[in-house]
Amino acid sequence: MKQLEQRVTRDELQNQLVLFQEDIQSKVADKSEQIRLIKIGVAVAALLTAFMLGKRKGKKNRSIIEIFSSK
Repeated sequence: MKQLEQRVTRDELQNQLVLFQEDIQSKVADKSEQIRLIKIGVAVAALLTAFMLGKRKGKKNRSIIEIFSSK
């Protein structure tokens, strides 16, 4: 049996590539939104942690400085 030789036209190839590109772009857009939200959450958590640790350390080592004037 002879196999029929089918040629792929330029339009078919271009249409398939456009569909593939649109699919990839939509998937990347969905993931980038999730990644952005995770980055914001991590940044807020880091700021709160730094604030709380700094606040606690400030209370622990409070110094009293007395200044005497020689009038």
